This record gives sequence, C-alpha cells and structure tokens, in this order.
Amino acid sequence: MNMNKTILHWSYLNFKDVPMDLFLYEDLEEVYLKENFISVIPQWLLNITSLRFIHLAGNNLTDLPPDIYMLENLEFLDVSDNELTELPTTLGLLLQLQQLNISGNKISELPKELNTLRNLEHLNIAKNKFRRLPLQLSECVRLNELDISENEGLIYLPERIANLPMLQSLSADLCNLMYLPAALSKFMNHVRIFHNTSVNYIPMIYERFYQNFHDNRRQFTPISIPKKGLFWVRELETQKRLLLPVGTRKVFQVPSAENQVTLYDDCLHALQSLNRAVVPLYENETLHRLLPEPYMSAHVNNGPIATCTTKSCSRSLYTTYYLMVVKRRGSSSKQLFTCNFCTVNCAFHWLSGNARKYYQVEWKVSDDDDDDDDKK
Repeated sequence: MNMNKTILHWSYLNFKDVPMDLFLYEDLEEVYLKENFISVIPQWLLNITSLRFIHLAGNNLTDLPPDIYMLENLEFLDVSDNELTELPTTLGLLLQLQQLNISGNKISELPKELNTLRNLEHLNIAKNKFRRLPLQLSECVRLNELDISENEGLIYLPERIANLPMLQSLSADLCNLMYLPAALSKFMNHVRIFHNTSVNYIPMIYERFYQNFHDNRRQFTPISIPKKGLFWVRELETQKRLLLPVGTRKVFQVPSAENQVTLYDDCLHALQSLNRAVVPLYENETLHRLLPEPYMSAHVNNGPIATCTTKSCSRSLYTTYYLMVVKRRGSSSKQLFTCNFCTVNCAFHWLSGNARKYYQVEWKVSDDDDDDDDKK
C-alpha cells in the first residue's frame, strides 16, 4: 500500500479549466474538482496514469475524451451533474474501474462495451434519459449497487440485470416501469423500486422490502403498452388487469394439475445452465441459428423471467408457471402481491407457511374480449 499517495481537494474554486499544476504532484492518486466550471478533460490529464480517483461532479462537461482508457489504474469516476449526452465506448477499457457515477446528465444509451468492467461494483445512472438498458450490463458480475432512478423513459428492467449474482442494492424510483422484475439477486438487501405509477402489483420477492408507506400515493397513471406479445391476467376481487413478465406464455391456477410446466421450459433451463462459456449465451450466434423454435432466441436472450417464490426451491422460471395473486389478511392496504411457482407442490409448501398471513385472490387470463370490457 502506498502511504505517500497524493490527494488534491480542489473543489468549489471556480476553475474553468483543469489546472496544469496537477503535473507538479508526484504519485497523484485522487483529485477532487467538484462544483467548478470545467468544460473539458484535457488530453494531458490522461497521461497521469497514477490517478485512481477523479471527482468531477457539478461541472460543465459535454463529453468524455475517447482516450480516457489511458487512465489504466482508474478505480473511481464521478462525472455526475454535467451536460453529457453520451459515453465513449472506450470506458469499457478501464478494467480497474469499481465505481462509476454518471447521474444527472442527458445520456440515453449505455455502451454495451461496459460489459468488460468485471470489477465494477457501484453504478449510478439516475436522472438521465435512458429508455432501455443493454443486456450486456449483466456481465458486470461484481456489480452490487445499481441506481437507475428518475429515468422517466425507462419502462422495462431486464431480469438478467435485476438478478445479477452480487447485486445487493437496487434503486429505480420514479421511472415508468410496466412491472417489477420477478427475479432478484439472492443477496439483495436494499430495494427502492416504488413510485412507478403504472405498477399495480408487487412480486412476493419484494415483500421483505415492502412497507405501507411505499404504496403509490400518486394517482395511478398507466402508460400506453402495446398488447402484442404480452400476457395479462385480471384479478377478480377489484377487476385490475395485471401485466405479467415479458416472455410469459401460460400460467396455471393453484390448485390445478401437477407437472404442466412445459418441456420447452426444461430446454431453456438446460441452455441457461451452459451459460458459463467465454461468449455469453445470448451473443452466441451459432447457437441461435441452431435453435429449433423461432421465439426461443428471445427467451434465451431475456433469461429467466422469475424465480420460484418458495425459498427452498428458487428454481428459474421462463415461459410457463403456476401463479397466485394474494393479499395480506387484516391489512388496510389494497396492495396485490403475486407468487410464481415451478410446481403445485412448491405452491402448497409456500401456502402451508403463509396461509395465516395471506389469502388468495381469484384471477383469470385477460384476453382481447376482456380488454374490450375495460373500455365500456
């Protein structure tokens, strides 16, 4: 460990440029330049390869230099609250990067090349203009804190990302999500994913994070969602229509006949178990060409859309599963929860431990005729 490292605190000094005096300091590792008026990261700064920590929040940056990859030892980069509209693909070459904060900018796309940031632990992209997140982000296997809040155009959070193996904290307040992903990392201990006003039910895996004050206090404002390829059910107590995760093909009541989950899902489960190769499964073009079913590529790309609600099982679910809609007994909240199961046996096992706390609400599949009833 270097005990003689140099740290410069040059924030709030009204700098219009990065001071060239930085070159006078040997072993410079950390520099704070917050809340100045800096509009450009100069090329000469990229030659100070000892830098591990750069804090440039609250400046006037409009872009990051493509040669930023030259800062090969960089571990922390904060360029929040600037005027950035895009990121260079070369950010993916900062292989030591552990924390990246780009919140409070005007960025609409994350480069898929960020998939190489295998040491990235904290990513904050809040308060931008994102409409989607690249599946490649799911390859940042050490990511444990993700903040995507206040991206009003974001309607979908890929389950592959919500289910990252080390993810512990997820914030997605004030987006416009259609529904909450029903697959979460088993290490998750902090979730702020409420105040998405189109969401009208909560998967049971969020129950331990749920408090009554998380109920949406804003008026329910459903977004316009295309019907094609999506799967809806209607719960029959309050007649709400619930949008199930993208990729759902069929759901079964509890109780109902056992072993209805299809061989197709077993095939998907087997394919996903092979996803330990150098090339991620969803980018394996040869595999996609060999798949016998045209929709299988999409299901391979999306990955599991839920996990079995019974904790002792937690099996991945893909297109068909057993569904329960439940409410809390004796609660003044009208909140709906959903449970997803791989077998009737798992559903009964969960019910045996939770029947005193929850009761089932009947539901039916919502078809086109059912949709027309909403308009009357």
